[in-house]
Amino acid sequence: MGNITVEHLNFYYGSKQALSDVSIEIPEQQITALIGPSGCGKSTFLRCLNRMNDTIKGTRIEGRILLDGQDIYASGANVVDLRRRVGMVFQRPNLFPQSVFDNVAFGPRVLGMYRNGDLADAVEASLRGADLWDEVKDKLRQDALSFSLGQQQRLCIARVIAVKPQVILMDEPCSALDPITTLKIEDLMRELAHDYTIVIVTHNMQQAARVSDITAMMMLADAPVDAPVDASVDAPAGHLKTGTIIEVGETKRIFTRPTDQRTEDYVTGRYG
Repeated sequence: MGNITVEHLNFYYGSKQALSDVSIEIPEQQITALIGPSGCGKSTFLRCLNRMNDTIKGTRIEGRILLDGQDIYASGANVVDLRRRVGMVFQRPNLFPQSVFDNVAFGPRVLGMYRNGDLADAVEASLRGADLWDEVKDKLRQDALSFSLGQQQRLCIARVIAVKPQVILMDEPCSALDPITTLKIEDLMRELAHDYTIVIVTHNMQQAARVSDITAMMMLADAPVDAPVDASVDAPAGHLKTGTIIEVGETKRIFTRPTDQRTEDYVTGRYG
């Protein structure tokens, strides 16, 4: 499966609200692009989907995020299993200083997913799934950091799919890559969408238009200041700008017939 439902999500860094009343249905086995100006909360929202913000002291959420109908923030939820089911690919490759094989095998080993005899097959399948096998099949023991950035990013994707996730989150995965390598990653995303739900943050409007099925436009908007979580921290008076989704729909419609003027201004380059 891999269907995600977000209901009235508010997110806070301490006393400061970063996301306000975010609601969206993210369909399975499709690519959903999050677009919007810098600082509007796209990456923060993406990290909410696998609870990566939990590692930041003082953060909290209100509302619900459901993965296949189960609240991922419910008491007793298994965060380790969640992060296996919802993998993450970052802006820049974050490989371990190990071999190609050991990078891809890391997750399955930690989770005890395969016996030794099956692990090599799983690594090969993951590298094939990331369209990388033919380039590295004779270099599996080579240092992963010795490869090009594009190969490293595909290796990161192979490492994610090695643990059999349902959802893959991608935070500007092509921002450090050249145009030819970017197109290769985009083609890979379209292939992966046959098996995985993908959510991508991108500032590249052409990329969002090319690769995604659904586009969500995020923007900073006025929201009331919540009471401080830490009583020693003074919250500013009045209102502050927080990130929210102002429009969501099929990508073609968002880019050709948006219903919100702010969306039209952004996708046509008049704003942001």
